[in-house]
This record gives sequence, C-alpha cells and structure tokens, in this order.
Amino acid sequence: MSSSLSHTAAYIAVKFYGLTLNPKINQRFDPFLTDFYKNIVQFLPKHLSWNSKALQSQRWRSFFVRWEEFLLPGDLMHILARKYYIHELLQKEYSINKDFQLVILGSGFDHLGAYWSKKGIPCFEIDTPKMIANKNEFLTEFGYMNDHLNLSSIQNGQSLSSVLNQKQVYNPDTKTLFIAEGFFDYLSLKLASSIIEEISKRKHSVLISTFFDLSELNFFHRFVFTSGVAVVGESLKLPLNKYQFIKLLENHKFKLKTEISYNSAKKNLINSFNIPLDLPVLKGFYIQHYNK
Repeated sequence: MSSSLSHTAAYIAVKFYGLTLNPKINQRFDPFLTDFYKNIVQFLPKHLSWNSKALQSQRWRSFFVRWEEFLLPGDLMHILARKYYIHELLQKEYSINKDFQLVILGSGFDHLGAYWSKKGIPCFEIDTPKMIANKNEFLTEFGYMNDHLNLSSIQNGQSLSSVLNQKQVYNPDTKTLFIAEGFFDYLSLKLASSIIEEISKRKHSVLISTFFDLSELNFFHRFVFTSGVAVVGESLKLPLNKYQFIKLLENHKFKLKTEISYNSAKKNLINSFNIPLDLPVLKGFYIQHYNK
C-alpha cells in the first residue's frame, strides 16, 4: 500500500470500525458495512492497522471515546450518522427505482461502491490517483471488485465530465446519484462551484452531500477540527455557512429535498442505540439530499 493515502478517510474507517464493535451499535448496520470496515482497518499501514487488535479491548474503546469527546464533542457520533443516513437514503431510492447509477466523489475508503455494485448498480468511484490505487488494491485483495464497480482517478485541473466520459459503461441519460460525503468541505469555492455546475448539467441528477458549518462551532472546537485535519496534510477550504451552501446549490437549479441535522440525528438515531454515554452529534454537521 502507498503511504500517500488520505488519513482523514483512514481515521473515519478506524473510528467507525471501533464504534461498531459495540453490539448495540453494530445491530443497526448491515453486516456488509461492519465487515467492510473491519477489513479496511486490517489493510491499513501498520501505524493505523494496530487499531484492529487494540479496539477489541473494551477498556481501550472506552478511553478512545472519552478522549475523542473531550477534544471534539460529537465527532464520533457524526461518523455513525453519516454512514447510517446516506445508506438509508440510497436504500430508499433503490426501493422506488432500481434504474440508476452511482457516482461517489472523493470515495476514499467508503463502502458504497462495493455495496451497491454487488446489487448490480453501476458505480463509479472518483478520487486522487494515489487514493484510487490504494482503494483498488484493497478491493481486489478482499474480493470486492466486480463488473459493476469502476474506479477512476482525477488529476488537478481535470473536469468531472472528462473522467466519467472515459468510462464506456457510464450512461449520461440514466438517473445519476452523486454522493459527496465529506467532499465539498475540502474544496475551494471556485472548484466546488465548478463541480456542482457539471453535476447540474447531467440529466436526472440527484446529489446527496454532507456539509460542515464551522461557524456553529465555538472557537476551541473549530480550532481542534481544522488543526486536526491540517496535521494529516489536508485542509477545510469551503468558506460557506449552511445557508450559503444551500444558495449555491439553488443557483444551479438544485432543490433541497431532505436535510438531516445534527440535532435530528442525535434524537432519532444516536439515542436509539441506548448506550451508557449520552453522546452528541458534532455541531454544524448536516446531511442534505438535493433534486433538480
């Protein structure tokens, strides 16, 4: 495995895996997801894969949760929320109409392509060349690759359209669900606007995106969040609050269909786990579902 992987993607996988070792949490997720992230943690470089064994310890998991909550309250629960609700939104689409294709932007170590391609849905994962190389190695080694799963790298300055059009199996006339989980936050306003414009020009396009409104965090928690990302060589660049982000989408003919806030995720999902600790969902975190 290349050492040049997205550490934010890797840490999300590690945290999700550790959290789902709790049986009360585990039972709310499809076994495919929990097995997938367990395999990812085992696959990661040694400075990360040690968590595969360490997190088996209840005492270590308890310390891990308390430390994370001290630094950035809600960070762990927001990971559960994003994995759960994006999966549920796609399940709902699938129950209504199975004739669609899936494009996962900044796919990282996410499970969506592997999961939905197994159901015969054409899936297209897009990320940096080094991240795609790591993902391809993982998917191949653990037997997730199949004829419906397509991986594409994107170079600086290359358009999304040019990447998708290289794939003969991509159909521009088919309903396309674009997934942007933890994606737009890391882009400049110019680049985010350009990608949204490209998506809006596609026929029958749907966008499911996460969004962090950093303005809702206090100074200390905002510092912890941004510096934690910076430590692993990445940065949050999108200079918008939630309402400005919605307006940006509206300017490209998208309408907000569903929004899941950190408060509703806490009330409807996290509280249902019935775990001893009363843990919040990260303030300023939203999952948004847009139609044209």
